[in-house]
Amino acid sequence: MARNDRDAKRHRLLEAAAELFAHKGYHATRVGEIAQQAGVAKGTVYEYFATKEELFYALLDHWLTQFESELSERLASEPDPLQQADIVREAAVQFYQRHATHAPIFLEFWAHALRSPDGRFLGRIQRFRAFLEEWGHRLTKALVDGGVFLPVDVPSLVRLEAGISDGVFLLWVLSGQGFSLERAYVFRQSVLGLGVLSEAARQVLQEKLRQKLREGFLERSLES
Repeated sequence: MARNDRDAKRHRLLEAAAELFAHKGYHATRVGEIAQQAGVAKGTVYEYFATKEELFYALLDHWLTQFESELSERLASEPDPLQQADIVREAAVQFYQRHATHAPIFLEFWAHALRSPDGRFLGRIQRFRAFLEEWGHRLTKALVDGGVFLPVDVPSLVRLEAGISDGVFLLWVLSGQGFSLERAYVFRQSVLGLGVLSEAARQVLQEKLRQKLREGFLERSLES
């Protein structure tokens, strides 16, 4: 089979698995169901993935690699750290919105990574975290050095922002995507921004950020 044909079939298996994992859950989904959803024989699945868990890992790796590649490409084309911060936020929102129907899978990934004896899951998530933290450190340091941010412990701020972002995503999933993820992430960015802005930057940006704080991100905020 030609390489392109193999890649296409592998991608079809990943898409089928994603749909079923999101609907039924990883543990309740059978390999035969994935094969049926992809329109192939059950044995074909094992030609590409030795186990269902290996397929699960491949799906995680595919999504995270895609995000890392796209974000790196976008950041490389923009030298301004303030604009880069917006790019990171926009990329995260777009990624989650693109995978809105797959949101439960990410929660299963996290749980599976903590309990599976296969260390690849936790290792992959840790590498993804390291990727995000590296960019976070780079952007935050540039903003501090440029006088936009007050002197701050960069690793602490980066970890705090990551924790808040994860919490917003979890809230979005558990609320049935009942609010705008984009507005929530802008709100988070405004809250943190006002806390660490230097006096000079505050004079320029504070009214814009305060407006974002007044607007909030819940629909009821617009009615009050």
